[in-house]
Amino acid sequence: MKDRFKELIKKIKSDEFYNNRGLANEVPFYIFDYNPKYELEIRDFVKNKLLPSLEDDDRLKAVEIDIFELLLESMRNDNILDMAFEIEEKKGTKFLYEKLKKSFNTEIIMKYISQKTKGKNFLILTGVGKIFPIVRTHTILNNLQNIFDHTKVLLFFPGEYTSTDLRLFGFEDNNYYRAFKI
Repeated sequence: MKDRFKELIKKIKSDEFYNNRGLANEVPFYIFDYNPKYELEIRDFVKNKLLPSLEDDDRLKAVEIDIFELLLESMRNDNILDMAFEIEEKKGTKFLYEKLKKSFNTEIIMKYISQKTKGKNFLILTGVGKIFPIVRTHTILNNLQNIFDHTKVLLFFPGEYTSTDLRLFGFEDNNYYRAFKI
């Protein structure tokens, strides 16, 4: 992983990355896939290496958004986090999952992401493994295309990306993605 981390930072700091060279007019969305067993290393890398390496970069204004933390923030803001724990205790995890899946919809996710990316041109998305299956990765990526055209997006994905589909924890989703493996 250390070699991949070094290569990733090198690529992100390159003129090619900043100027979107080699994308053939596609959206500047990138996916860094990895074996889920490296999740803790990935979290440490993003917080302690990647983000600090971009602090002095005049060109890239980065923000990390953990989708799972976004869900918790949304629930806190709506004063329903404690109620969710009670619901889970009384009616079970499956019932809570179904409720969350309906209430934490794409519109809410995109609203929060739009707010958090104001003044930024590089979004680093994490937490997609933690929030699965409440929110699916393809839903996020497809909707980000509607709000970002020049903002670069780097998704850290605990699974496999084949340049056409994502496999989280070995599950195939059969959705097409307009993103580049990085």
